[in-house]
Amino acid sequence: RYIRDDSRIHPNINIDGAASGRMSCSEPNLQNIPRSDSKEGKMVKDLFVCPEGYVLLQADYSQLELRIAAVLSGDPEMRAIFESGEDYHLKTARMISKQAWGIDPDDVEKHHRSQAKTVNFGLLYGMNSAGLAHSLGITVDAADSIKRAVLGKFKVLSKWISARLNEARKSGEAWTWWDGQRARRRPLLGVGDSDDARRLTAERSSWNTPIQGTASDFCLASLIECVRWLRERNEDPKYGTTKLVMTVHDSLIFEVPEAELEDVAGEVTRIMTSWEANDVPVKVDLEFGTCWGSMSDYELQD
Repeated sequence: RYIRDDSRIHPNINIDGAASGRMSCSEPNLQNIPRSDSKEGKMVKDLFVCPEGYVLLQADYSQLELRIAAVLSGDPEMRAIFESGEDYHLKTARMISKQAWGIDPDDVEKHHRSQAKTVNFGLLYGMNSAGLAHSLGITVDAADSIKRAVLGKFKVLSKWISARLNEARKSGEAWTWWDGQRARRRPLLGVGDSDDARRLTAERSSWNTPIQGTASDFCLASLIECVRWLRERNEDPKYGTTKLVMTVHDSLIFEVPEAELEDVAGEVTRIMTSWEANDVPVKVDLEFGTCWGSMSDYELQD
């Protein structure tokens, strides 16, 4: 019932759809389709195809919320990892290997990296030790040990999180940031609520909102600038028509004439990495393909 007269689906993109500041999608929610790494998810995504002579280009911010956390907190350890280009979660696992698992950094394996990844993102969302234990399938004590080990390595991030919580308790609000200044305000009156659930949600939001909301602003600013650029480009008769067809959290998806893929991919990458990030490297991963579920990595030519 969502297919319109042009044989396409046009969902609603809600700029203020989430309290944290992230954009949401509805009627239908195309941001909630399963990932392509599952058989079912790939089958669903492969239903979305581009016209003949075109390819889909997906430009996805790499670990954007972790990078924004590094931008806002100024944590030197986080910054150093991103500057080195190392795998952030693998590096974290090796940094905490002795404290968390009692093993040498060289003995870290895939499942250790997976646990570190869950904790890295869990800290940004305010996940407690019990939640981490459930996600990782380990004991609460083990999850708490990993959590404390990570915070022990990223001391500046830990202090920044505490500062945001204390600030919210005093002011009842949280802010996103843009160009080094406060941007959008989110009331957090629940931070003083007697109800535990409401209070804890507000407390977690005190540091999650600046991170998630600011990351969303990177995506929204890129979306606006890409549309502006495409409107000018598409007026030139020497080019085909490139369309920005969808945004999913930290990624933008385009429909591009095959012969213009390199040109469009290069400019989109330039736009998405052009925003002020306090010298923390911002990286964009590119994929292309004729079906949304069967995309391949794309590398820009030098």
